[in-house]
Parts: sequence; structure tokens; C-alpha cells
Amino acid sequence: MSDRDYETAYLLRWFSEGPGYWMDLFDLGTYFSSYVPVKAQDNLLLKYAVLAYSAKALGRVQGRKPVMGGSVTRQAQMEMYPDTHLVDWSHKATQYYDMAVSLLLKALKANALATPDSDSDGGDSSNGFDDRSPKRYRMTGNNAATSSTDELLAASAILCVYEFLDGSDKEWMRHLNGAKSLLVVAQERSSPMRMTASDCMATSANLGFVSKARRATFWNIARQDMLAAFINKTRTRLDTEDFSIWREFGLLLNEDGFIISNNATDIAYPEGDSMMREDLICNSLVWLMGKLVNFMAYGDNFGEEGTSTWAGVRQRTLLDYWKTIQRQFQMWHDSLPITFKPSARVDPRPATVFGEPNVLFPEVWYSIPMCASTMQYYHMSQIQLFMNKPHESTQGATNVYERLNSYQSVLAACQKHSREIVGISLGRPDDAVRIHSVQPLFTAGQCLSDLGERHVVLDLLRGVEADIGWATEYRARQLIEQWHRKDSDQALVT
Repeated sequence: MSDRDYETAYLLRWFSEGPGYWMDLFDLGTYFSSYVPVKAQDNLLLKYAVLAYSAKALGRVQGRKPVMGGSVTRQAQMEMYPDTHLVDWSHKATQYYDMAVSLLLKALKANALATPDSDSDGGDSSNGFDDRSPKRYRMTGNNAATSSTDELLAASAILCVYEFLDGSDKEWMRHLNGAKSLLVVAQERSSPMRMTASDCMATSANLGFVSKARRATFWNIARQDMLAAFINKTRTRLDTEDFSIWREFGLLLNEDGFIISNNATDIAYPEGDSMMREDLICNSLVWLMGKLVNFMAYGDNFGEEGTSTWAGVRQRTLLDYWKTIQRQFQMWHDSLPITFKPSARVDPRPATVFGEPNVLFPEVWYSIPMCASTMQYYHMSQIQLFMNKPHESTQGATNVYERLNSYQSVLAACQKHSREIVGISLGRPDDAVRIHSVQPLFTAGQCLSDLGERHVVLDLLRGVEADIGWATEYRARQLIEQWHRKDSDQALVT
């Protein structure tokens, strides 16, 4: 075996055991960790995208890689790399990344998958990976095979996470724009008929309409899209009000756009036309959070595209829409199966070591990792929902005392949700859950005023980057700056 073949085997296996699994946290079919490494044997684009992501993940932790599968007396050769701590994995990642992008551009051009409309804005006209705004596309041919399209989409999703890994915001946005455009045009080609609620209920949750690859890629892009919009305080690229596209990818939505309730008495892995499995229940929260993020950014489609939509909107209209979102979250939560309940919980107890976090927070553990992460996102969504509630009125209906009590109750609720977020992280979930805990922990940290609690949040955030390599320091710095401003303001008041 040549050195290059050995390195490929090493990185492919690491992708399946680590970075690929991180992408599969909310997918019971584990497409990226199970299927992509096999497809990469015959597809250079997928191979180089995988190698780039794996190498970059190693570079972020100086070549350290955990031993998978528990304690062993002997590891396989392909699990080890000579002097891995001395290897410039970041340089290797850049080389693989350049080859992957080059192959992606060639594949798009050769397959004539899509070209920009004549009235689209400027930028790279070959693929839609433009860092200014996503373009609209028209079809130019049908000579691209469906499998080739799926592989293009999968590679695009991997390259998106490649940029998200170290917080490369501009490049991440550029790849998300391109991935979203590819996804839209691929769906227009394969699904010319738009689904209604009755279609959705009549087709076994419509999961047969799209391939395993397309489903996995869509939800990866949708989740990254929601997080990008939250981090950058913008709207999502995917239209949360276009119910048909979300139905195509498995959500059970009625004609009013509400998630159809699951039977909360059913336990793991429900089946049937009227049920969503655990992974789709998790993904349905992504859609709801996308609606919330859009409301936070612009008031959700109450104005013209690209303009501030708060101006001229009646306060009652905003409050009514907020209440609709709140009701949707409540219905989602009330219909959760028991797999979304903690499997074990240890309440705060006296610390045996100085600085031990257990004296401040509970430890919460879920037997299904995707459920642990989803509940962290749920608690995060409730904090954001409470903090972005429009006032009941500006005068007349309430007095200062009533409003102050309302603020205090909101703060107490947000702190309760914050402690649940921190408690789940203190339960030491697996790496994939820890990666997805970054934005919930950042949200929780903004609600906590105790110095000890703040240190716990910072330690958890920085531990993710130290142990796994996923960028968190930008959020830690933002928290410190916000706490400093808040403490300075309080000092001025007193």
C-alpha cells in the first residue's frame, strides 16, 4: 500500500467514526458516516471532500484522535498514523479541499445541472457559490444522473461543515448559498409536483419521494442554514413558509402549517403513515427554530424583501404571530415520545472539590444522543422565544408593576431553561452532541448572572474546542464582552 493509499484509509475511517458521525447525529440512517465512505471509493469528489474535512478536524486538535470502540489491546494499522502530532494536517486539508472544489466546479459544468438566470446578480456564474446572495436558477438539461446529483449535494454539505468547523464565516456563507441553490434546482428536477397536506399523509410520511442521500443532505443544510441565520442575525435561505418542500422531506404538516401531533405514548422508532421517527421529530424542531429566527430578524415576511419589516406593522399583528409560533412549539413539545425524556438525572449536590460544577447545576443524561441535543435546542428556542416577545401594549392595558412582574417571570423561566442546557452538557454526552451544544450554551450563558455559573459555561464551551477542535472561542469572547458590559451598567446604576 502506498503512503497516499494508507493516508486515505486512515482519513476515511476517521471520517466514518468522527466527522461523518457528527453530521449524522440527527439521521437514523447514518448516511454520511455509513454510506459516503463507500461511495467515496468510486467518486473522487466525495473522496476529496471527506479527506479535507477529516484532515482539518485532525489539524484542529494537533493530530489527536480518540480510540474508537472502547478499550483495546491492539489497534488496526489504519487507526494509527506515524508521528501524527508532527503532521501538518491543516496543510493537507487545504490541498484536499482545493481538489474537491475544483472537481465540484467541473462536475457542475459537465453535468449542466443549473445556470444562473439572465437577471441574476454578479458573482461566480459557474456554480452559485457566491458570497453576496443566492441566485435563482433555471434548468439547462437533463443529462445529469440522479446519483451524480445526490453526490454533488452530499459533497457540498461536507464542504459547508468544513468551513463551519473553524468558524470561517464568509466561506461558510458562500458554500451554504451554493448548496441551497443546488438543492433547490435538484428538487425542481425530481419533484415537479408540490405536495399538499393530504398528499403528505397518504404516502407513508412521503419518505419514498426522495433518496436517502437527498434527505440527509437537505437536513444538514437546513440545520446549518438555521444556525447561520441565528449567528448572523439574518433570515434563513430556505423558505420556512413554503410548506411543500418541508413535506417532501418528511415533515407532517397540516394545511395551516402546524406539525401534526405524534402519539406521545409510543416509544422508540415509531412507524406508520401518521408518525414521525425520532430523527424527523428532531428535524421538525429545526423548521420551527427557522421560523423563530426569521421572526427575530425581520418579523417574518411582514414587509418587502430586503427591507426592515418592523416599521409600520401593528404591535398586535406581531404579538399574534409570536403567539402562533409559541403554540407550535408547545404542540411539538406536548407530542414528544418518551425517548425525549432524560434517562438519568443527578440534582445539584455539595461539591467535594473546590469549583466543582455539580453544586450549581444538575447532570442530565439521555440514552439517545440526538434527543439530548434536540432538547438543548428546545430550551434554547424557549429562551429566544421569551426574550423576543412583543409587548402586549405600550400603554393602558398594563401598569409598571404588572410589567415588572412579567419581566421577572420571563427571567426566571429563561434561567430555568439555561440550567437544563448546562445540565445536559455536564452529563458528558458524546462528541456530536457537544458540537451542537455551542449555540445553546451561548444562549444559556447570556441568562446567567452568578460568577460560578458563568465559569462553568465558559469551561464547557472551551472544552469543546480543546477536545474536538470545533470553533467555540468566538462565542466565549462574546459572552465575556456581554457580561463585562452588563456588570459595568449595573455598577453605574448602583
